[in-house]
Amino acid sequence: MSDNVGVLFCGGEGTRMRPLTYYLQKVMMPIGEDQIPLLEYVIKHFKKHNINDLILLVNYKKEQIQGYFEEGERWGMNLTYVPDKPGLKGTGTALLNAENFINKRRMIIYYTDIITNVNLSEMLSFHEQHKKWATILLSKGWQIRVGTAEIDKENHITKFAEKPILPLFVNTGISILEPSIFDYLKNFEPNQSIDLSKDIFPHFVQKDNIMAYTQEDCFWEDIGSIERYEKLDHKRITELMK
Repeated sequence: MSDNVGVLFCGGEGTRMRPLTYYLQKVMMPIGEDQIPLLEYVIKHFKKHNINDLILLVNYKKEQIQGYFEEGERWGMNLTYVPDKPGLKGTGTALLNAENFINKRRMIIYYTDIITNVNLSEMLSFHEQHKKWATILLSKGWQIRVGTAEIDKENHITKFAEKPILPLFVNTGISILEPSIFDYLKNFEPNQSIDLSKDIFPHFVQKDNIMAYTQEDCFWEDIGSIERYEKLDHKRITELMK
């Protein structure tokens, strides 16, 4: 068993991608020139960095995922499926539900409505070097998809900016977590919904036990809405994910 395991959140209903997700699980949406499922790109990317054990946290239309990927043999991978507990929501809750399958391994967390070519091997080396509880992949240059305006005290518009690029780092949805995170997840009430970004990461910040990993040439794209899916550059995705 490897010391590292990929943990992929695949259970969301994809409400922002309706009506398409009434029929398809969002991770099964075809992308790229070859029109393979989004999740297949993700799995191949983990394989590229020799992370062969993946745990898929599933729920909505999980049968579509399992029926296509099975146990992962076609890609030389070991796939384990862990269904979410009924009625409970939250990324931290889903992670805690999979603790016995993770089995004290370091986790590479991946939200599967994104696509990225981040160098996972280098990110793992960075994490190991700094010896913190968590490392988060951050990206700069996020472009707002609407125009913005600035106003003065009298509500006069002083400036327009069409789809500006934020000068801030944004959370990409990819992180590396040490198994010690379960000590914190267990502090919550059994029926409480736990979110990693809202409930766990801020605590790690207070403890100075979380690092940011950045990669200048890293491509990442959030495909979590129907608008973004429709505007995908499928040729570029195919080239970048080779």
